[in-house]
Amino acid sequence: MMTDTEPAVKNPTWSFRSLRSALRGRPLEEVIGAALMTLLMVITLMNVLVRYFTSQSFAWTEEISVFLLLVMTLAGASIAAAQDAHIRVEFFYSGGSDCRRRWLAALSALAAATLFLLLAILLVRAAWSEFEFGETTFGLGVPRWWYTAFTPILALLVAVRAITGRWRQANLAVPQSTTASEVQS
Repeated sequence: MMTDTEPAVKNPTWSFRSLRSALRGRPLEEVIGAALMTLLMVITLMNVLVRYFTSQSFAWTEEISVFLLLVMTLAGASIAAAQDAHIRVEFFYSGGSDCRRRWLAALSALAAATLFLLLAILLVRAAWSEFEFGETTFGLGVPRWWYTAFTPILALLVAVRAITGRWRQANLAVPQSTTASEVQS
């Protein structure tokens, strides 16, 4: 029997249902970035502990960590491109008229999309040459193109997000001349 002085045992507040509701509505890139950051932390911690207790390290953790950092960087670039949060010179952007801001925002989205399209082309060429020459990694000995095959897709995603993010912001900025209530009247 429980008395007033004994603390009540609480059920854990974490569940997959609460995780699903927390992730609902989040961009896929944020979820991928958070998952990769967690995985990177676990791999690095595991390597540090093994190195501390055995004076040896896992060689494969470095190549996995570099790949995870690359994917996480491209996921973050995709989020920045979609939210128009990439680097720009605010002096020129904020000091101008609305028309100038729209043109500069369109120009920066086009420049970002072009950059990541070119990067995707270069990454495809790099993955193809790694496949063609049969390069393998030092730590695991797996084909190196396994890592670089996914990066062109992510670079294309950043380019698409830059264009669609600018398109969405341009459509939000344009005032609608007629509303549904005006059409019905």
